[in-house]
Amino acid sequence: MNLLFFDLEYATSRGGKPKICEFGYVVTDEGFNVVKRGNFIINPNIEKSEWDWRVVRKILTRKVYEYEKQADFYFFYKEINNLITNADIVLGHSLNGDAKALNFECKRYGLDSLDFTFYDVKNFYKEYNNTTKDTSVTNILKSFNLVGEEKEHDAESDAFNTMLELKAMLESLNLSITELIELCPSAKDKNENYVVESIEASRLKKRAKFESILKDNTFVKHSSKGRLLLQFLDNVQPMDVCQQTLAGLSFSISINYEENHYRQLLNIIQILSNLGAKYVLKASTTDVFVTYDTFNEDGSIKPCSKARYVKEAIDAGKSIKVISFDEFLEMIGLSESQLDDLPMVSFDCLYRENAIIKDRKITNLLNKKEDNKKSINHFSTTIGDLFGDILVGC
Repeated sequence: MNLLFFDLEYATSRGGKPKICEFGYVVTDEGFNVVKRGNFIINPNIEKSEWDWRVVRKILTRKVYEYEKQADFYFFYKEINNLITNADIVLGHSLNGDAKALNFECKRYGLDSLDFTFYDVKNFYKEYNNTTKDTSVTNILKSFNLVGEEKEHDAESDAFNTMLELKAMLESLNLSITELIELCPSAKDKNENYVVESIEASRLKKRAKFESILKDNTFVKHSSKGRLLLQFLDNVQPMDVCQQTLAGLSFSISINYEENHYRQLLNIIQILSNLGAKYVLKASTTDVFVTYDTFNEDGSIKPCSKARYVKEAIDAGKSIKVISFDEFLEMIGLSESQLDDLPMVSFDCLYRENAIIKDRKITNLLNKKEDNKKSINHFSTTIGDLFGDILVGC
């Protein structure tokens, strides 16, 4: 039985688009005797300005020119594919992220998806140690009092050290790799047709969480929905190819509309982004203020606090154009009924790796703590429960 351990290093991951510069691997037999090992040093095929220079200075073990003089990912694809195809079991540490990076590079170079099943050693360790926390390769080695290869963040050394930690885990438990896999089914993951199963499941779960809080169409600034809207404002990006007819302008709409049209407001934010404009909540700083009349029970017009601040700003010399909601709808090319009928806005911009998440409560919404309380393998017992007497002191 051939076991393949692999690890990647990236020249950059900016914009959620990783560019691979190392593919390190170790092939062993079932007894963890090394059959083959190596490191493909890869030219990421990017401009100098695209390199993540923090990564270059603090993580990568080679100079930029050492990568740039090598062949690009296209050249190494066949060898990588052969390694994966010829392995009986593929393993790594946080391997779903590396599988995602392989998908991106395959797409970038017009190559077929590298479809394979793999197992995350980090998740094995979570079960072993009865923890929900992610643990680095270095810290797992320390927990077993192992001295691994010292070149941390060299992809080949990281792959080798991942092999060492799995070997130590199995020796401690007196299990084979196949027995451990059977005990920890959720360590199993799959990459198929450029999609990593665990990442896609997580994305859909997060999206469902967002959508569950949007059933009520009211908007309260300091509620979960209010914080979500702020994060959306920070991260929204144009989604459609449109003429930038409103380029450079900022808009704000009466609080009388905002407080009862949350779904529509999210779509307005996206539409404005598509048209080159942006939405601001602070009306006194906007270029265009949109009025929207609503009425009290006695028939009087309900006052708008934002309108008051706009008037004060205009009186102080600020240039703000005031228009009606109908005029605004004409500018964005929709009727009010069409706006009401738009589907839920996409929150994909919040799932990007470089998304700006300023509010910790939104981070908790993205990764709810109660999800982490569930056993990694979805059963009530963990490896730590089954082998607790062996693991005391580990």
